[in-house]
Amino acid sequence: MAGEPNGETERVLWHDAAVWERSGFNAFLAEHGIKRSDLVVVKKDDEEHTEQRFFRVKQTAGESSQLSTEEVITRVGRSLQEHGIEHVQPEAVDWVPGFFSLPASTPLARIDMYQQGQLYGIDISSGYAVTLLDVKPGEHVLDLCCAPGAKLTMIADLLQMRGSVTGVDFSRSRIGACKQLVHKYKLIHPESAQEESTSSTGSWRCRLFHADGRTFAIGPKTECAQLDDMEIVLDTEEISSRNPKSQGRKRKNKSARARDLKRQKLMVVNEALYDKVLVDAECTHDGSVKHLQKLETAEAWDSYVKDHLNDSEITRILNLQHDLIRNGYALLRPGGTMIYSTCSLSIKQNEDIVRAFLKATPSASLLPVDTTDIPCEAGKLEGTVRFTPAHHTSGLFIAKIRKLDSVTSVTSNSGSE
Repeated sequence: MAGEPNGETERVLWHDAAVWERSGFNAFLAEHGIKRSDLVVVKKDDEEHTEQRFFRVKQTAGESSQLSTEEVITRVGRSLQEHGIEHVQPEAVDWVPGFFSLPASTPLARIDMYQQGQLYGIDISSGYAVTLLDVKPGEHVLDLCCAPGAKLTMIADLLQMRGSVTGVDFSRSRIGACKQLVHKYKLIHPESAQEESTSSTGSWRCRLFHADGRTFAIGPKTECAQLDDMEIVLDTEEISSRNPKSQGRKRKNKSARARDLKRQKLMVVNEALYDKVLVDAECTHDGSVKHLQKLETAEAWDSYVKDHLNDSEITRILNLQHDLIRNGYALLRPGGTMIYSTCSLSIKQNEDIVRAFLKATPSASLLPVDTTDIPCEAGKLEGTVRFTPAHHTSGLFIAKIRKLDSVTSVTSNSGSE
């Protein structure tokens, strides 16, 4: 509980009930249908649980792709031991392939496989959301809110660097961090001639755009020059064209690029829509305990609620989510799959957004998710899924949506309470 002022800023527990009440956080939770028990896990006397962090091993090319689960466990454990971290070994996560857990305090940066770009940290709930896209090599995938880049890295890995992944983010600094990951995990071009020459699933391309996800309209095969409202931060095809080892790749001449830009301005995008779209929308981050744990004083809680949970900010976020889910869907091909997710547990930012979208979009169908043996719970809209800290994961809401081949095939897509 918060102490009395004594000339120093006193630290408080992140889940201090009195601080939540005084700051207005409790009022926010009540208005958005969030229970305190969703965020604060009360352990039983006989329960032992250590907070976990998660990582995924890169599967495309390189040494890590050849390692068995046992070899990963042994190698990571040995690396930690060499840095003075004794008796710590990762455990494989059986419900998301390629994922491992470690105690939350374990520094990933000390692990040699991390330093070498063979594994990366990613929340397990976010990893599960990516697996629901069911990405196949050769597909074209759009990550509409891609920064800081862990999910995009996983998508590229699932594609086996065949097809394309396009990342978009409105934050210039965060898209820059995403660019660093693309280079660190060697997503520029396939590492073997066999991968690069695979004809059945096409070549590889990764692009990053500093752009507004609400209005982004670049298809996976659309060539375009810089536009006033958009910046091409990275294009692996352009990078490869500068590589002397790349054969048969020629940059388009100026007139050809101008013609492509003109076509883009005419919004001829139906010829090149995405097979899969991920919309991990900006939210209030209330489901992220890691975020809340950074609020170590009563003053920090007051500022958080005042600056980020005020009425005007909530309205801005809701409008943004409303637009992002619609634009992501507009860029999805018929028969394709879109995942809408947030790290909020707010019904207004999750179920209500999806419900309104489905009601306004006859061609959209909410797909049920098989959650057998998955540590999650059903959402407040039938077919949706929620992860909460009570399940020892980061908070995440997930809705899986399919664009039907024709509106006439719609039976019921509005969901039920």
